[in-house]
Amino acid sequence: MKKFLFIFLSLIFVSRLYAHEIKFMLGGNLSKYRISPEVYYDSFWNDYTYEISSKKGFLLGAGIEFNLARNISFEIDALYLQKGTKAHKSYSLLEIYVAPRKYTLHVISIPVLLKIKFLRGTSPYILGGHELSLILSHGSRSSLDGETEDFISRKEDTATFESSLVFGSGLEMKVKAASFFIEGRYHYGLNNIIKGQIDWESTKTTSVALILGFKI
Repeated sequence: MKKFLFIFLSLIFVSRLYAHEIKFMLGGNLSKYRISPEVYYDSFWNDYTYEISSKKGFLLGAGIEFNLARNISFEIDALYLQKGTKAHKSYSLLEIYVAPRKYTLHVISIPVLLKIKFLRGTSPYILGGHELSLILSHGSRSSLDGETEDFISRKEDTATFESSLVFGSGLEMKVKAASFFIEGRYHYGLNNIIKGQIDWESTKTTSVALILGFKI
C-alpha cells in the first residue's frame, strides 16, 4: 500500500506541472486465470481438470491525461487492483470431491493508454494500450462444508511483474469545469505469472473492469 501511495502522489505532482486533467477512479472487476495444460494425470492414471470461474474484486486509483490533439489524449494511471480466480478440481473417473479453491492476486497496475473521443464535450470514447503490474501478494484458500482454511501465501512461486494488454470504451460527461465518466476495460495478461509450480504449470490472467470516476 505504501508503494501505491508513492506512485499516486508522484502522479499528482507530475500532473501539477504538465497534465491537462487529473482523474480519480473507483470500480469493480471480474477476473479469472487462463491455465495450461487443461488436463492432468495423477499416479492412478486418472485424468483430472480444473474448472475455472471468475472471482470478484475492486480497484481504485488515479491518473493523468495529456492532450495530444483535439480528441486524442495520452493517459497514465496508477491503480490498486484485486484479481484472482475460483478453481475446482474435477476427476473424470474416480468420485473424489476436492474443495473449491479461491486465488487472490493483489497488484499495483500502471496502464499507459491512448484515448480517442468521438466528439467534443460529452462524448463516447475508446482506449487501448499496455499495462505493467507489480504483484504485491498472491495466495489461496479453500472451503469445505462451510469451513474456510487459512490463507496460504503463494508469493514465493509468483513472478514479480505482470504484463497485459488493455482495451476499453466509455462515456465522458462534461459538467462545467469537471467531467464524469463510466468506463469498461478488458485486461489480457501476456506472461505466465507463475515461476514455480503451484497447482498448474502456466497461469495468465484475464480481467473485465467497470470504472466510475471524475476528472478535474
